[in-house]
Amino acid sequence: MTSYPAVLLPDEFVRIVSRHQPDGEHLHPPQHRRVWRPDGATWLRALPGLVEQALGRWHLEVEESLPLRWGFTALVIPVRRPEGDPGVLKVGWPHPEADVEHLVLRAWNGHGAVRLLAAEPTDTTYLLERLEAERDLRTTSVQESSEVLGQLLRTLDRPAPPWAHSLTEEWQVLADETAAAIADPTAAHRFPRRMLQHAQALARDTLAETGSDRRLVHTDLHHGNVLWRPDPGEWVAIDPKVVAGDPHWAVAPALWNRWEDALAAHDLGTHLLFRLDLICEGAGLDRDRARDMTILRLTQKALWAIRRGGVESGDDLTTAIAVIKAMQRG
Repeated sequence: MTSYPAVLLPDEFVRIVSRHQPDGEHLHPPQHRRVWRPDGATWLRALPGLVEQALGRWHLEVEESLPLRWGFTALVIPVRRPEGDPGVLKVGWPHPEADVEHLVLRAWNGHGAVRLLAAEPTDTTYLLERLEAERDLRTTSVQESSEVLGQLLRTLDRPAPPWAHSLTEEWQVLADETAAAIADPTAAHRFPRRMLQHAQALARDTLAETGSDRRLVHTDLHHGNVLWRPDPGEWVAIDPKVVAGDPHWAVAPALWNRWEDALAAHDLGTHLLFRLDLICEGAGLDRDRARDMTILRLTQKALWAIRRGGVESGDDLTTAIAVIKAMQRG
């Protein structure tokens, strides 16, 4: 039996994933749910075995001279394929958003997104092309990064497939949560009531529309989720989190990321509206619609922060209020 080198899990990755709890089953139809929905700590104990199985399945060799990468839910390991060409092995914690990652990467087929080389969906394990991990959109100017994000939104846009869950379901949950927050003195004290009322009105208006779930939308497209593909030389998206929904919903992460640049600007609101304009122009989106969708997403983010509590949630709440104020001003 072939022996593969043990992969030492980064301490920070272990700390983050250990806190994960199974959730969100209501967001996906039964055919896309996994039998195994472990908490993060349980999955971490199984992770070394999952890595070893994947290395053996695709006859991969770990490039031990290169650093491991990780995100909120997945470990990414630099590898060499049997022919010697580079790739990365991505092994993720099973959760609803990851259930269709292989399907969306196949739908994009490398156009504006990382190429999927092989997949074992039951283990949330994927073999991907190797991009330049050190070169993401945080290495460019705010103007260039905003223009690139807009162009990628246009490139990735396509009709929503039947396996993508409906954004309308999220809007309904948000409308209910906003109504509950308005009636909750504690929540209304932490998050301005006028913002809650505005978001509630937007959510109701949006839910009254028809045909809002027709496009495939990457909901987590931001500066850290875009890497450089050296051949032929282009920016591409990674880590897809998709819904069947309104493309304008995808703008918000590009505003709350690179937050230090926003804070360093002479006028934070003007800076954020500048980003919004560039993204909408590149993507061919309606500016006012993007503002409304951003207000809804930041209200969602604020309510999550209030429920979560802690120091980090306070920062998220402050950011949400600042972005909403900018959108209301514009």
